[in-house]
Amino acid sequence: MESFNTDDNESDIAFGGSANSVSSGTYIAPNAETGNWNDRFTDLRDCNQIIEKAESYVGDAAGVEVYVAEARFFRAYNLWRLMKRYNDVPLITKTLNVDSPELYDKRSSQATIEDFILSELEAIWSKLPLQKNVAAADKGRITQGAALALKARVALFAGTWAKYHGHRDDYAQLLNQAIVAAEAVRESGEYSIWEGLGDESYRYLFIEEGDDNSESILANRYAAEIRMHGTSHVAYWGDRSSPTKKLADMYLCKSTGLPITAPNSGFEGYAKMEDEFKNRDPRMTQTFLMPGVTFLNPQDAALVNSPLFNSRPNTKTGYKLWKFIGEARTVNGQTTYDCHIIRYPEVLLILAEATFEKDGAISDEILNNTINVIRSRKGVEMPPLTNAFVSANGLDMRTEIRRERTVELCFEGFRRDDLRRWKTAETELVQAIKGFKYTGTEYEEEGVLSATEAANVDADGFYIIEPASNRKFVAPKNYYYSLPLDETKLNPNLLPNNPGW
Repeated sequence: MESFNTDDNESDIAFGGSANSVSSGTYIAPNAETGNWNDRFTDLRDCNQIIEKAESYVGDAAGVEVYVAEARFFRAYNLWRLMKRYNDVPLITKTLNVDSPELYDKRSSQATIEDFILSELEAIWSKLPLQKNVAAADKGRITQGAALALKARVALFAGTWAKYHGHRDDYAQLLNQAIVAAEAVRESGEYSIWEGLGDESYRYLFIEEGDDNSESILANRYAAEIRMHGTSHVAYWGDRSSPTKKLADMYLCKSTGLPITAPNSGFEGYAKMEDEFKNRDPRMTQTFLMPGVTFLNPQDAALVNSPLFNSRPNTKTGYKLWKFIGEARTVNGQTTYDCHIIRYPEVLLILAEATFEKDGAISDEILNNTINVIRSRKGVEMPPLTNAFVSANGLDMRTEIRRERTVELCFEGFRRDDLRRWKTAETELVQAIKGFKYTGTEYEEEGVLSATEAANVDADGFYIIEPASNRKFVAPKNYYYSLPLDETKLNPNLLPNNPGW
């Protein structure tokens, strides 16, 4: 299963320790990709083996039905991971040996892979248990909700890729599949927005206190002395990601529900360090670590966050990331909080987006069942999104739906694939990567930047981390990833490579 990642560094809302070649468009074709290619086929072989063994099982077939359904889920899940990266991939549905001709098969089309994944998930979801019926000892096993939520995710990707890239002409029925699957999860009543820690619930959702919460549909689970990770310490050190100006600007003003660029939005400017964070969607200050805030961390107990770049958590943009900094005192590598792979808010966002992309409109009722449920989380409580509000303020509903998705799911690895499927990467990723406002602010008064660094500000005083001149996006090439070149040598029938590669 996927786990904690820094995939958003490949986009425009996060910046890692250095420039990212995928984000900047300078990525070159790799010779090998063990994690993205080899491991996926190892997992597919394991899945196929379980499925085949079950066919020759001499006991009660009903006794192993749920395990077969789990194996089919993971086969679909691994094919999804391959497809979203490489588009056309081999469809392997049986275990192979060294003499199998399928070793040299051509790639199946993206549409074929999409249809197979969706049909598999439709076939098996009802054979899996409801979340409420999973015994305590079996928590983390695959449920009906996980299968339906994955189906909704894949169908949204397929439908929007078809709509904007045209690899198939039936995008409406794909988006309808996303709607039906997401609505089934919603109507099940099995999941809800987690508010277990009051006003700080969104922040705590992603660390120790958020394990087994009411909105976690599929999680990669960890436990002390059994399976642990180092994400909490690395997040505290600031070595994973720094938020960018692009993300900071997306958070709406709380009093009005308007973007900061709108007239009379209520945005308080940049003069003082805390001004930018005032009157904003509270998810901003639960994701960004504001200067002057006292915070707990896994290594050094309580600290006051300094605006200095090299004061933990370190930053490259001037903005510091609070998300994923756990509060339990541990040795590095012994963090135990879970990685939430699919959360209930994502399903609600899928339902909203698929509805709008299919129909070109969305009712207030659906908005109230989706985006406004997310906004109503205790401690967030943002003004609702309505058609009248969008119209009265000259906003664009598609932009607002996409904004909500980006803000809610930031640093969970969705942004680049979203820009790819929306076909907006060619516009978004050629822009300079910028950070905080320096000129004319309290940051400048305190000399947070060196003289050399301070020279890298734009005409409006914002710190430039990577100028537009260092960034490019070639369409259609950069909407795709290259196949690992070593694989094309082993099997020339994988060629031609993806467009532009």
